[in-house]
Amino acid sequence: MSRGSGMWRATRSTVVLLRVVVLAVVVLSAGCAARSGTGASDESPGGIAEEGLAGESSIDQFERTGTVAAGGAFEDVRFAYDSDVLDPAAQSAISHNASILSASAARRVEIEGHCDERGSSEYNLALGARRARAVRDALVGMGVSSDRLSTVSYGEELPLCKESNESCWSINRRAHFVDLNP
Repeated sequence: MSRGSGMWRATRSTVVLLRVVVLAVVVLSAGCAARSGTGASDESPGGIAEEGLAGESSIDQFERTGTVAAGGAFEDVRFAYDSDVLDPAAQSAISHNASILSASAARRVEIEGHCDERGSSEYNLALGARRARAVRDALVGMGVSSDRLSTVSYGEELPLCKESNESCWSINRRAHFVDLNP
């Protein structure tokens, strides 16, 4: 079947619609789980305390506040456009994060892979997964036990910056660390 045929377009539309439905279910179930908790609020009178952001996944932040913010002790690992290659700046951020993890042998993290808005949702989900795995693999190479690390990809779905320009895109191309033991 050729890519230009009507059947291909219908199938592609079905796949995209299915991905949107799955993402909606994930967001809604995360919101239900967050609302059922009994913990104290991380909100301060002026907004959200940075400590609260460090122990909360990007999807939980988005569900609770409608936006995603940086924060916490871990450094985000940045990537070049359309790449999962760890450049010297990324290696430096990973080394910093490895030292935090080495200081507490029980500390666990989730590594979120994120992309900018360019490319299809499917492609960006795969690229985000490769970015998160590249960071995980580098941490394991530095002696961090793999059972303390999990990965997830959000693709382009949870940007830190929403403008369509290179300065925003470069902020959004990242691996973000979520401390699972805040």
